[in-house]
Amino acid sequence: MIEIAVDMMGSDLGPETLSEAVKNYAADHKDVAFRCFGDEKRLHPLLSGMSAVQIVDTQSIIPMEIKPLDFLRKKDSSMYKAIEAVRDKTCTAVVSAGSTGGFISGATILLRNIPGVTRAGLCAAFPTFKKGKAAVILDVGANNVNTAEDLLCFAKMGRLYAREVLGVEEPKVYTLSNGLEEGKGTDEIVKAYSLFKEQDFPGFAGNAEAREVLDGDHDVVVTPGFAGNILLKACEGTASLMNKLIKKAFMKSPITKVGYLFASSGFKDMKESMDYKKYGGAILLGVNGVAVKAHGNSDSYAFYNAIDVARRMAESHIVEKIGGMESHD
Repeated sequence: MIEIAVDMMGSDLGPETLSEAVKNYAADHKDVAFRCFGDEKRLHPLLSGMSAVQIVDTQSIIPMEIKPLDFLRKKDSSMYKAIEAVRDKTCTAVVSAGSTGGFISGATILLRNIPGVTRAGLCAAFPTFKKGKAAVILDVGANNVNTAEDLLCFAKMGRLYAREVLGVEEPKVYTLSNGLEEGKGTDEIVKAYSLFKEQDFPGFAGNAEAREVLDGDHDVVVTPGFAGNILLKACEGTASLMNKLIKKAFMKSPITKVGYLFASSGFKDMKESMDYKKYGGAILLGVNGVAVKAHGNSDSYAFYNAIDVARRMAESHIVEKIGGMESHD
């Protein structure tokens, strides 16, 4: 039995939406139990009577912006208690749609890095041009500044994640840069490129430009967290813009509305291919525990998939494999 700790508070849509995801997941997976942390008065009407769910009452919520020391003072919060449950081994994984900064600080402080990991990285699976194929990109926001050695560590963890969780047999690994040629990019990118070559890193295929990373051929892309976070938000913004422009174009006149009826199946396939919600959320790789950060505005479908990511990571024993990754390859 896998038991997952869920921070039920702090998301944009509230515990009502997250509870729906928990109930649906518990109904579909009898081998998964939940420990749900939050305001018992709000959670009890939503989750009472479910044998697979235990409600743990908490007194506060981590705000969207919080400093690490302030997080440590919020020991009665739903996020702190949920992460603490993984630290204390009472739960296998933690999932939250609350504050990203709080979650990264809390997981890093309470769970600590796996020995040998220089920096934990926030890893996200991006939808690509090839339906059903994801691009693993890290770091997408756990750090602002990273060294070449951090990027090498990210590559090892990202490669393991792509192989063990997403089922990519021989992942191809790239460094995100502003050009394909060796020597392009910031100092840490150039140094990381040299490290990959010196170590004959398995699957290393050179630099990748941002316009290429979602073509379905780039399995793992490593980047410092600042650039990775900009890439993440740029992709989300572009997807949202394209969706609005397409809707606007087809609503222009009665003729374009009829045209949409003929093209609707194609646009449905496109929407499914580019739906980030099916990937659930980002994973903090490198800490001593499975930690999944769902998007703050996750609906029940997205949060259901975030829970599924946590279960699959736990079943793959990804934390233990990262701990032994020096001997893995």
